Amino acid sequence: MARLENKVAIITGAGSGIGRACALRFAREGATVVVADLNGEGAKKTVEQISAEGGKGLAMTVDVAVESQLKEMVDNTIAQFGALHILFNNACNTDPVMSKKDSDFFSFDAEVFHHRMQTNVLAGVLAARFAMPHMLERGSGCILFTSSSSSLKGEVAQFSYGATKAAVNWYVQTIAATFGKKGIRCNGIVPGVIRTPGMENWANDEMKAAFLELHQSPRLGLPEDIAAMATFLASDEAEFMNGSLYHVDGGINCVTPMVPVVRNLLKK
Repeated sequence: MARLENKVAIITGAGSGIGRACALRFAREGATVVVADLNGEGAKKTVEQISAEGGKGLAMTVDVAVESQLKEMVDNTIAQFGALHILFNNACNTDPVMSKKDSDFFSFDAEVFHHRMQTNVLAGVLAARFAMPHMLERGSGCILFTSSSSSLKGEVAQFSYGATKAAVNWYVQTIAATFGKKGIRCNGIVPGVIRTPGMENWANDEMKAAFLELHQSPRLGLPEDIAAMATFLASDEAEFMNGSLYHVDGGINCVTPMVPVVRNLLKK
C-alpha cells in the first residue's frame, strides 16, 4: 500500500520547484493532491504531470495573500473530495524585486515586510484555521510548513524574509501545542540551498560553489529531497512527530562557522 493512500492533500506554491516535487511525490504515494499556486498555468502543468503518471490532482489558482481565496481553496477541496487530511503551507514570497529592496537595512521597506509576512506566515496560519475544523471533526490531520535556514541565525540581508520564517517556526510549535492532543500534527521543514528553478535563475556558478562549500554534502539540495521528508511527515509513519523542525539541509546547520576555514587550511 502506498504511504498516502486515500488521503487528500493541499500543497500551496505547487506550480514549480519544491511544491511541484512534493505534489508529484504525494500523488505517487497515493494521495489526491490539490495543487494551489498563484501561477495557474504552473499549477495546471503540475497536475498534467500527476495525471500522466496515473495520479489524481486538481489545479487551483490561489493567491495565498488573499484570505477569501484561502477559504475557497479549503472549501472547494472538501466539496470536491469530501475530506482534507494534509495541508502543506509551502508557498513563499521570493519576488526578486522585493528581495532587492530587502537587502539594505537602512532602506528597510515596511511594505516588503508586511507583504512577506502576509504571504509567508499569515497565509499558512489562516489556511490552517480553515482546514482544522474538518481535521478536528475526524480526529486527525497533518499540517506542514516550509521554513528556511534563514530563520535560525542572523543575516546581513533579507531582513524581512528571515523574520517571516522565524515566525513560521513559532506557529509550527504553537499549532502543535494547541491541537496536538486533539490529533493534529504540525511540523516544519528547514531546507538548505535547494536547486529550484528560481535559485538557478539568480545564482551564478561562483555563488553555487560558495554555497556548496558551506554544506556538509557533496551536492546542493534538490526539490525531491524536500519531497522525501514531506512525504514521511505526512504519512502515518510519522504519527508521533509533532511540533518539530526537520532540517533537510545537507548539514549546513550542523557545524560551527569555522569549519570551512579549517577545512581549507587542512588542504594545504
